[in-house]
Amino acid sequence: MSTTIQAKQLANAHAFLSHLNTLDFDGVAELLAPNFTFEYGFAASLDLPGGKAKRGKQETLELYKHAWLTVFDYITLLPPIEVIQGSDAVVFHVKSDGMSKSGKKYNNEYMLTFRFAGEQIVYMKEFPDTKYSNSYFADLSS
Repeated sequence: MSTTIQAKQLANAHAFLSHLNTLDFDGVAELLAPNFTFEYGFAASLDLPGGKAKRGKQETLELYKHAWLTVFDYITLLPPIEVIQGSDAVVFHVKSDGMSKSGKKYNNEYMLTFRFAGEQIVYMKEFPDTKYSNSYFADLSS
């Protein structure tokens, strides 16, 4: 693996966060391969948001659009606390700063694993703070 490709992969993982933060969903889409898969890193015993653990590219984009535009007044994924890079993979430890439309503060924590084919993201797995997420979204729906 060339260091040039690895540098571009790291840049594209950072660009993914940046595009979400600026609501540039077309920019996010350009980073994702046509066969992209998104997966929640929840234990099987937990109730998944939307009832679905894996999503394709279009479903993922719709999920982010819904959350960023409908659920939240604002949400920002802060710069990574930790970055780990391997062969065709980047892992970020990030926190969020947000506010729901109903005025409830949102500060979650995530591990995001990105897998690449060349420069395109082909897979992303999101491990949120499950206890925080379940409590936060249960409170919003009640």
